[in-house]
Amino acid sequence: MWVADMDFSVAEPILGALKDRLQHPIFGYTLPPDSLLDVIVERFRSRYAWQITTENLELVPGVVPALNQAIRGLVRPGGGVVTAVPVYHPFLEAPENMGCTLHRLTMTEADGWQFPVEAFGALASTNPEIDVLLLCHPMNPVGKVIAPDVLAEIVEICVQHEIIICSDEIHCELLLDGRHHTPTATLSAAAASQTLTFQAASKSFNLAGLGCAVVVAENPEILAQFKAGGEGIMANVNTLGYVATEAAWSLCDEWHGELLDYLAGNRDFLLERINGIEGLSAGPIEATYLGWINVEGLDVEDPQQFFEDAGVGLSPGVQFEGAGYVRLNFGCPRSVLALALDRIERACKAR
Repeated sequence: MWVADMDFSVAEPILGALKDRLQHPIFGYTLPPDSLLDVIVERFRSRYAWQITTENLELVPGVVPALNQAIRGLVRPGGGVVTAVPVYHPFLEAPENMGCTLHRLTMTEADGWQFPVEAFGALASTNPEIDVLLLCHPMNPVGKVIAPDVLAEIVEICVQHEIIICSDEIHCELLLDGRHHTPTATLSAAAASQTLTFQAASKSFNLAGLGCAVVVAENPEILAQFKAGGEGIMANVNTLGYVATEAAWSLCDEWHGELLDYLAGNRDFLLERINGIEGLSAGPIEATYLGWINVEGLDVEDPQQFFEDAGVGLSPGVQFEGAGYVRLNFGCPRSVLALALDRIERACKAR
């Protein structure tokens, strides 16, 4: 229950679109279809009132390689990157991959996993070499949605100190309980000019294996720097990824709505069970299908191994710079979740 994709079959319109494409016998190099680009523009307009054009888009084979590409293209020699932790581990790895200094801003459960705006402002003021903020919005692994007023403060700091925002919004269609996502770039003209947004249908429609994501940049200079960062290393997008993404974002809203209802039910079931087990606790989960579980009360040296010995594979918190926690993926049938929680509870009681 560690890997971040879901154990649900994809929506029938996606399967139909893929079957239709498989009737075409050629699978060579493929440009992004105009129909897909139009679907992306329309989806962002209708869901977020975000007015972009196809010229603002760059299709890439995944958000993780795109993060590395962004750092390669946007960070000056000797420049730095900043992110808030705990965070999705490629955010921690990408700066090192590109030979850049990584600055960390610590978030805490006691503060409700709030982005540390004040600490960010102080860090930016004293470290002019910082060129890029890697922003996880919504936050993985803590399941937190960043409020628009907090986003506005983050943008203000970045504009003041000329820090480009790389906003990973891949979980933005997994907000629970009717919450509404605010893309960072939509806050203001300044935000739009300062932000690269990373998006994909892969998490919300279970398409991660098809390798298709989109980068949005309304500032042509930043988009050009991003593209230059991929020269010689970035691969083409999977042909079937184009097809599946177009179908997901144009034909599958009913499936998506049912998914969110089911995930909210799984989330409630998870929190009730976990918070009833001595030594474990978990706070609110506003988005994603990932539970961030505090295991400090168990006082075990290796929580990941402890639960694997009980028959449940979880992500270790240290992977996200969150020692004392584990991450659990509840994007699965409730019967599977119940089985996992039964094993977790038995293991904790047997200590």
